[in-house]
Amino acid sequence: MANFLKNLFGGRSASRELPTGTPEAPLSGDVRALTVGDVVNHEGLDFVVQGTLRFEEGGFRWAEHLLVDPERRLWLSVEDDEGELDVVQWERSRGVDLEPGPKELVHEGVTYRFDERSTANFTSEGTTGAPGGGRAEYVDYEAGDQRLGFERYSADGQWEVSVGQKISENVLDIYPAKVGT
Repeated sequence: MANFLKNLFGGRSASRELPTGTPEAPLSGDVRALTVGDVVNHEGLDFVVQGTLRFEEGGFRWAEHLLVDPERRLWLSVEDDEGELDVVQWERSRGVDLEPGPKELVHEGVTYRFDERSTANFTSEGTTGAPGGGRAEYVDYEAGDQRLGFERYSADGQWEVSVGQKISENVLDIYPAKVGT
């Protein structure tokens, strides 16, 4: 892990700076506070928040965080909808020939039902692969706790397809990139 973090941060030390005498402890499950550089432990694996997309639509805000480790890239969406926290772990699906639109879509044997379609303003922090900001279109489908999502960052752009699983924020341990000074 230390070498991975050192390489990720360009040779700089990736150790967390903690005040003297403060034990190193995670911000257990506080996914609302995630920022670029934080470390997220999920299922025994450490991921670094490489980038964040922050969305706003009609006063409603949510974030999508790109989590990386040496072998995987995950997205973690965090929505606080009127006190109900919705956390979904997403993985991009490559080479998928799906388009949003129907009321139901079948992908990998799962039937997803249409949930919502809209556009939102976004800004990008860190490295996400998306432009620095603009407008994004999205379409969401659900099958219980499973999700199928479509996003695109221009009207004529290709749809990015992702498969997601709703998770409890309590299964995550979050270590801030820097605590105190």
